Amino acid sequence: MPTAGRLAGAVLFGLFGWYLATITVPAFPEGRPPGYWFPVSILFGVVIGWRICGARAGYGLSRSTGLGLTMGPLLAFCMVFALAFDQMVKNAMRLRYDGPTAAIIDTFALIAEKAVDFYTSNLVITILVGGLVCAWITEIVARRLP
Repeated sequence: MPTAGRLAGAVLFGLFGWYLATITVPAFPEGRPPGYWFPVSILFGVVIGWRICGARAGYGLSRSTGLGLTMGPLLAFCMVFALAFDQMVKNAMRLRYDGPTAAIIDTFALIAEKAVDFYTSNLVITILVGGLVCAWITEIVARRLP
């Protein structure tokens, strides 16, 4: 059921996904992210904001604080997973795996590699603070406009 909290969560986390995609561009080789980077980041933000944060909004700031500290890292994980999955598919098309199990296992190794490439203290702080702010605003909207 659509609510103002879900809409606010979708918009805020979609914008937050776009912002994270923008500030991570220098971490890519030659500063050129793949073509799907921005749309996928925004889509993950919208889905997380609508399905998770917006659905749980309206129960108090303490609950939304925990939600915000979870949603920011979840969004970052989904973005890194998209990169790793894309690389795994490219490797699979080049027949670099012995079977599907090896490809799935390598996806997690690729996630770790990509996470190390993106890791900076500023990015970690941005993810945590941005998730908090988005969850708090979603909470305020859900309380005022049920």
